[in-house]
Amino acid sequence: MEPREAALLSSLLHLPAGLTIASVHPHATELVISVACHTPSMPCPECQQPSARIHGQYQRTVADLPCAGRTVILVLTVRKFVCSTPTCPRKIFTERLPGLVQPYGRMTTRLSALLQVLGLGTGGQLGTRVAERQGIATSPSSLLRTLMQVRTSRIPAVRVLGVDDWSWKKRRRYGTILVDLERHKIIDLLQDRERSTFAAWLRAHPTVQVISRDRATDYAAAAREAAPQALQVADRYHLVHNLAEALELFLARCRTEIRRASQERLPEDEPLPEASPVSLPPSAHVWRQQPTQRAERAYHAHRAEREDRYRQLSALHAASG
Repeated sequence: MEPREAALLSSLLHLPAGLTIASVHPHATELVISVACHTPSMPCPECQQPSARIHGQYQRTVADLPCAGRTVILVLTVRKFVCSTPTCPRKIFTERLPGLVQPYGRMTTRLSALLQVLGLGTGGQLGTRVAERQGIATSPSSLLRTLMQVRTSRIPAVRVLGVDDWSWKKRRRYGTILVDLERHKIIDLLQDRERSTFAAWLRAHPTVQVISRDRATDYAAAAREAAPQALQVADRYHLVHNLAEALELFLARCRTEIRRASQERLPEDEPLPEASPVSLPPSAHVWRQQPTQRAERAYHAHRAEREDRYRQLSALHAASG
């Protein structure tokens, strides 16, 4: 290949300085490009001293961004250098190409960055299918392994914290998710939902002023213990849920009073509805568990609602007949 053509192709592929293209071999589904580095010297990764003494060379295969729907494979001719520093523990080292590929990497840094974006936006299985449409050969495990290399940013100071549990495996193992409600971002995931784990996290982040949580007693106890300065509030879901339960009990009492008032206004000649037979309470050996007062109120509320619906349906049926 002519030097002018090699330089043109290198600029089109955005190769770092010092890398030149030796040959290009197009195929139906892939594009194989031979690349070599011609930098006269290379610094030792251990002592950072440059060396120009070449020990040998070998080839390594690296995947790159696709081109026109075809997979691009870079065949790199990598040199080995002899370190010129007598006290350096690394006598022989391989040249580094930080602008193109990381040490021991099997794909270029730009391809790895693209796979990270696909994985963060789509996940493992769907990300693999999207990558195949773009000409990138990968697997769900490779995509998830690429996501594990994403460096997490430092957790900023949190003022309003949202805490709730999430499922590692439904009904078997649960963790704790922590959200910065002012930035609307997930800031941390805890391995479990124990009181001690959440309390340790709160001690490490003393800037929390408001904690939005559910009705779990462990979260409440951990907040009182490790963040006494924080105000504990109910989250939006449980606030609406508590309001719905209170409203349901209130409407049940209203239905009972309305039904009682309608029975008192019945004319004297109209017979009262027959009372249902009173069932005897169960014996002591049959009764196993006494329901709570809250469960009793909820049961009577649902029963009153069902009775009202039954009377409405009966009135509509009688009117239509």
